[in-house]
Amino acid sequence: MYRLLTFALRIRVTLLYIALAVAGTVALGRIGPHDRWHVLHAASTNLHNLGDGHLATLVTSVFLTEGRVNWLWLAAVALLFAVAEWISGWRRFLVTFSAGHIGATALVAVGLLIGIHNDWLADSLAMAVDVGVSYAAAAVAGSMIRYLPMPWCAGWVALWIGVVTISGVTDPTFTAVGHAIALSIGFGLGALYRRVDASTLSHRTIDGTSTEWVQPSPQLSTL
Repeated sequence: MYRLLTFALRIRVTLLYIALAVAGTVALGRIGPHDRWHVLHAASTNLHNLGDGHLATLVTSVFLTEGRVNWLWLAAVALLFAVAEWISGWRRFLVTFSAGHIGATALVAVGLLIGIHNDWLADSLAMAVDVGVSYAAAAVAGSMIRYLPMPWCAGWVALWIGVVTISGVTDPTFTAVGHAIALSIGFGLGALYRRVDASTLSHRTIDGTSTEWVQPSPQLSTL
C-alpha cells in the first residue's frame, strides 16, 4: 500500500490530468451532438475565444477531445506523461506541459491573426475547434532529450521530427504547425534542463572540492 501511494505521488499531475480528461470525455459522450458542438466551441482555444478574452479555454481545452475518442491515444499519452513526470519530477513536468500547450496555442493564434488579417487564410479558421492535449504531449516528448544518452537522444529527436513532419504532410492544418512549435519548445526546454542540471552538478562538485581543501589538518590545528 505504501509503495502504491509513493508511486501515485510521483505521478500526481499525470493522474489528475487523466482523471479529468476521462471525466470530460465521458461527459461529452452523454450529451447530444448539438450540445457537444456548443461545449467544444466554448472550450476551444480558437482565435475568436482568445480574442474575446476567454483565457480559461487554455485550461478547459486540454481536457477535451474533438470527434470520436481514441482511447489508445489517451493511453499512450498517459504512459508518456507518467514516464516523463516520474523521471523529471512534477514541477518540471508541469512547466513543460504548460509551456508546450500555452506557447504553441499562443503562437498559432498569432499566425492565424496575421494570416486572416492579410487574407492569406480563411476567416472561418477564427472559429475552428481547437481542443486536446497534443501540443502539451509534443512538448513533453521533446523535453525527454534531457534524460536520454546520446545515441538514443539522436534517435528520439529524429523519431519525433519524423512523426510531426508526416502528420503535417498528411494533414496540413494549423494544428500541424502547432505540433511543430510545441515539439521545438520541448527540445528547447530539454536542452535547458540539461544545461541547468550540468551547472548544478558542477557547482556541487566545486563546493565539495573546496570544502575538502579548507579542512585544517590536525598538525596545522596545533600551531
